[in-house]
Amino acid sequence: MKVTTDASLLGAYADVQQVQRILDIGAGTGLLSLFVAQRSTAQIDAVELDSQAAVQARKNFANSPWSDRLNLIEMDIRDYAKLGRQQHLQQHSDQNRQQYDCIITNPPFFTGSTQNPCDRSALARHNTHLPLADLMSAIDQLLSADGVVWILLPLAESEAIIQLAESLSLYPQQRMLVRNSSQHSAHREIMRLSRHQAELEVEQSLFTLYKEHPFHTKAAAALFEPYYTRMQVET
Repeated sequence: MKVTTDASLLGAYADVQQVQRILDIGAGTGLLSLFVAQRSTAQIDAVELDSQAAVQARKNFANSPWSDRLNLIEMDIRDYAKLGRQQHLQQHSDQNRQQYDCIITNPPFFTGSTQNPCDRSALARHNTHLPLADLMSAIDQLLSADGVVWILLPLAESEAIIQLAESLSLYPQQRMLVRNSSQHSAHREIMRLSRHQAELEVEQSLFTLYKEHPFHTKAAAALFEPYYTRMQVET
């Protein structure tokens, strides 16, 4: 699976400095987990269903400086959430339930579009196997009372996510539209959700990745600088 700039932006942008336990849903080869491990001290569980991606993620974790804090779980996120609930019911203690104060995900999000002919790419990109309703249900079961969710979506799915989230008493706190350049319309959104409704208006912003490809904007360069070894920046 190719490393995308959008996913890298989510990994670099999400605020994880103060969290203790992070869950990466749909970890792929471990990109997001490695991003957040670099600038936090959190313990990180990464859940990935695809066996080949999981093998690569394990290797990437083992070769990183943060291998002691990175744990790959090869499982369907719905089964993982169900397992956590079963353990909670057996132990009858909220303290023993597997919950996270930060969940980060770049999920398979395309609905109703032509599927990639590669089965593995289709699994990673289209939500036929993991509908958004199932994803949000798993997030609800695994997120702590004061936890936050960072999610990357195409704009077409944003309102659906908000409606699903609100049905589970999860609410948008921050919404950032992402566009490739000032000549392009926004194509992605990074959203932060929590169990607390925003007291004022939801924070909204627009982020531009490139001045002109391949030259990153200064804002993008500032975010990516700790991660990218080579980067061209607007003058």
